[in-house]
Amino acid sequence: MRLIVLVLILLVSTSFSQEKGSLKAVFDCAVKDLDWISLRLSLIKKTAESLIREGKDYKFVITIHSYCIPVVEKNLRKFPKDKAKKIEFIQSQLRTLKELYNVEIKACRIAMDRGKITGVPDFIETVPNSWITLIELQNSGYAFVPF
Repeated sequence: MRLIVLVLILLVSTSFSQEKGSLKAVFDCAVKDLDWISLRLSLIKKTAESLIREGKDYKFVITIHSYCIPVVEKNLRKFPKDKAKKIEFIQSQLRTLKELYNVEIKACRIAMDRGKITGVPDFIETVPNSWITLIELQNSGYAFVPF
């Protein structure tokens, strides 16, 4: 009898989570503070882990532009050693989010051109204009979360 009740509860809770659909958020990075960026990325990871534990589906996107754009530079030799080390760590966080948590990472081409970004790691997608991307995502139901 307990097994039947447990199965019914599981079926009902699964159907409710499917009816609601994915929890969708776009995390917008436009800040300069590398420590703050790293902290925010760790919170995105913890949020994804919580949702996974709760059995909830999610779709996360990180948009990168403005003062945040140096974090996508592939050539870390352009930066002083301390800054390069922080960017390297941030890129490892971004890679983990992409590969283990299926988070999309989108860098703004306009900001890349202005910031003289010469190349990006292969796991980062470039978009022509991150504001257009933000508008499109919000119009399709993504919650906007600024860094």
